[in-house]
Amino acid sequence: MHRRTSIISVAAMMLLGLGTASAADFNMKFASYAPEGDVMDLAAQDFSKRLADLTKGRAKVNVFRNSTLGSNREVIEMAKVGSVDFLMAGATHVSRFVPDLIALTFPYMFKDQKTMFKVLDGSVGKKLGVLANGKGLEVLGWWASGERHVTNNRQPILKPEDIKGLKLRTLPSPVHVTFFKKLGVIPTPMGWKGVMPALQQGVIDGQENPPAVVYPYKVYEFQKYYSLTAHVIEPTMFVMSKMILDGLPGDVRGAIRKAANGATSYERGIADDFNEDMLSKLRGVMKVNDVPLKTRLHFQSVAQSIYPESYNKLSKDGQGIVDAIIAANK
Repeated sequence: MHRRTSIISVAAMMLLGLGTASAADFNMKFASYAPEGDVMDLAAQDFSKRLADLTKGRAKVNVFRNSTLGSNREVIEMAKVGSVDFLMAGATHVSRFVPDLIALTFPYMFKDQKTMFKVLDGSVGKKLGVLANGKGLEVLGWWASGERHVTNNRQPILKPEDIKGLKLRTLPSPVHVTFFKKLGVIPTPMGWKGVMPALQQGVIDGQENPPAVVYPYKVYEFQKYYSLTAHVIEPTMFVMSKMILDGLPGDVRGAIRKAANGATSYERGIADDFNEDMLSKLRGVMKVNDVPLKTRLHFQSVAQSIYPESYNKLSKDGQGIVDAIIAANK
């Protein structure tokens, strides 16, 4: 399961004079949706290097970029059965397997990213980690994705009515679908792989993502307007297969956790600047606009109106998590 290099193979290499400097006892796969140079990719590479250093080369992590190992849903399923060691995915995607994670993805749930991490680094994050563990997933870190904003080809969003009628790709979350429907949008949940072709062919009018996604994926090639709605601050989850982790020696498990903590600090330290840099670049290729406070307050009011009806998608633990987040925002 852990792809351990056999003693016989190592001995054979030594006899052949090939040496063992590059041999690893544990060769691991990291499934990443991010392209090369993306902030998430930089964090994944940082983790790989830290783990190799901490284990003196015994553990090697190969990062597979651009969803080459499968979609978010596919690689999460693979991790559950031990076919993939590590992955990164937005909380919305992981919520398909750990429903109470939906609490983190309610529109306008967090007032800012600082508050989000205060919640996730405390008892709420630990509780969600336990719930994920029960589904075969080990949460190694909560990473910063940035604020999600809306792109479209019709017009800038300045007034509430400007968003009405837009056929918008949304996250595959019932809460998000309900929210956008209430705004008069035609929500179209779909996996990321299908988004760019759909934008190019005009199947959808727009999508919503942080600058760290919009610029690297060249969404601007098919979209004219980027309106800073900041409707969701969703964490990206750095996850490991519990099945794999449980089967590793204690020292390797400890090194993985230490490397993960270091990579998490690194990612959070560079994410804001990365998003700002991407937003600056987007201002040169798209019409980027701030959304007036009055409009954002309207969107927030609509979001808060759907919280109670969304509670039925959560367990009692999930409802407690929502209450804890709301309290942390005050």
